Amino acid sequence: MEIENPLEICTLLYVEDKRDIRRRIIPFLAPRVKTLWIAENGEKGLELYEKCRPDIILVDLNMPRMDGIKMSRAIRCEDTEIPIILTASYNDIYRLSAVVEAKISAFLPKPIKIKELIKTVERTAKNVLGQRARSKTQSTLAQHYLAIEESALLIYLDEEGKIRQINDGMSELLDFPQDVLIGESFENLLCKDYCSDRYDSLFEAFGKGESWYGELNLLTRSDREIILKATLIPIYDTVTPSYQFMMLLDDITELVNYRKLLKNELDQTQDTLYEKIHFLEQYQNAINEGTAICRFLEDGTILKTDSRFDKIFGFEKDELVKRSFYQLCPNLGSDLETKVADAINSRSVLRKRIKCMDQKGRMYVSDSVFIPIYRLNGEIEEIISIHNDITDIIKLNEEIHNTQKELLYILGEVVESRSQETGYHVKRVAEYSRILGRLAGLDEEEVELLGIVAPMHDVGKIAISDKILLKPGKLEPEEEKIIKEHTLIGGELFGNSERSFMKAARIVALEHHESYDGTGYPYGKRGDDIHIFGRIVAIADVFDALSVERAYKRSWPIEEIIDFMKRERGKKFDPYLIDLFLENLDLFLEVRKKECMV
Repeated sequence: MEIENPLEICTLLYVEDKRDIRRRIIPFLAPRVKTLWIAENGEKGLELYEKCRPDIILVDLNMPRMDGIKMSRAIRCEDTEIPIILTASYNDIYRLSAVVEAKISAFLPKPIKIKELIKTVERTAKNVLGQRARSKTQSTLAQHYLAIEESALLIYLDEEGKIRQINDGMSELLDFPQDVLIGESFENLLCKDYCSDRYDSLFEAFGKGESWYGELNLLTRSDREIILKATLIPIYDTVTPSYQFMMLLDDITELVNYRKLLKNELDQTQDTLYEKIHFLEQYQNAINEGTAICRFLEDGTILKTDSRFDKIFGFEKDELVKRSFYQLCPNLGSDLETKVADAINSRSVLRKRIKCMDQKGRMYVSDSVFIPIYRLNGEIEEIISIHNDITDIIKLNEEIHNTQKELLYILGEVVESRSQETGYHVKRVAEYSRILGRLAGLDEEEVELLGIVAPMHDVGKIAISDKILLKPGKLEPEEEKIIKEHTLIGGELFGNSERSFMKAARIVALEHHESYDGTGYPYGKRGDDIHIFGRIVAIADVFDALSVERAYKRSWPIEEIIDFMKRERGKKFDPYLIDLFLENLDLFLEVRKKECMV
């Protein structure tokens, strides 16, 4: 909406050395502007400019100490945009070149006509506000564009389907340098293992300048197939004139692969068609409901949401507006608000996995990006949040996680049963390891992982013959050599998997017989070169082994066990960890006394 009197929201600096002229002009300027500052010469005018930073400057040409031209030149060194209106007599026209050099915005001849003065400053104020509005709009648009560039995968194409531009995220996904892709036909990226007419509608959209929505299968530089949801948006170029296109993509490869994995598992394990359809529909919905967008203020007040966001949380259109976004995240509210505030202050983008609650109290898990948008003056305008629904993936990962835990535990019990021991040994070793891990400062995720894989320390014994494994007497040197190989066998069993369970289990199997002083096996690792999981399980395993009677040895009294472990401090055992163990011995003895663990 256009402001009736733009001067009302502008500030003005008036510099004039003659008092009688100032007295005549000030009564007409002061009521019309937001703030009026007065200076009697160029030096004081320059000081006021530095202090107050006005919107408009009205300055006389001829003044003592510093004239209007010198003052204007000094200001132009800092600000090339601020409008400067110069007042001067006609007989000063010979200084026209200096006026041009100082980039004077307007000229008012003396004696000044009040009507012409008001008209000039009002016109200048209108230009100032117009420029300010344009800059704000450009800044906001630029930030929205950067927000999309930051969080999305983008390709820009011409009407022939050739790539004109590609953003960093898409270039990295395809594993091609941007300059290699520019100018190439988009068709060359498509996987050719599908029917030839599958993408006919896409290329028709290029020719007709129409939008298109669908699923694409592309090939990376290493011939890896990726699956993406794509939205093609036509943009008409009036200069050419012709259509250009922006293609917005979303990588759904992992989701589709999970869907296939789940389908295969269902084919093998589910008994009824109803259950199969039920599970498959949930994963199809997870893919279809991918990305949702919410815009909210710094205090969390929601400004606007898209239809997917409304659907996820069970609200009708506009019902979320004016609610607080943080109230949707009851378990993260204050912490999330703090992290968003930090992102605003550091002018950065926040990426965070969040848990939100829908209208019926159901939990929704999202990988989310929070992008602050700023006004021209640097103040925060709003936050755009982009959410990718991974609820069903999290549930599936939890099922896989629990299944792996159960399998590892069962495998540990199988190994112990071959050694004619109960499964309680692996339970106790796991619990001792958890306690010592917490005392050592591991976080809860690491403690939980350690407790799961600790029972795997002797898994390699499954390949040792009963003749050696169950021998009641002392082993011969060759037999000792063979039984020491259970560490290497255990490492081989878990291979080189990158899954956290398998990596941790491999470490424990390989390193629980390494000694802190380097005299252990299989590699003779020393000190901190031994993974902390291996150092912890070494203490837990020895403590339990000495505490329990086995076919080839008696159980030791607790005093003898403590003396042994003290003697091995810095030799077999990490001195820091063994100190923690002995200082908190009651915690470990309590586990040993539990009826279910004996």
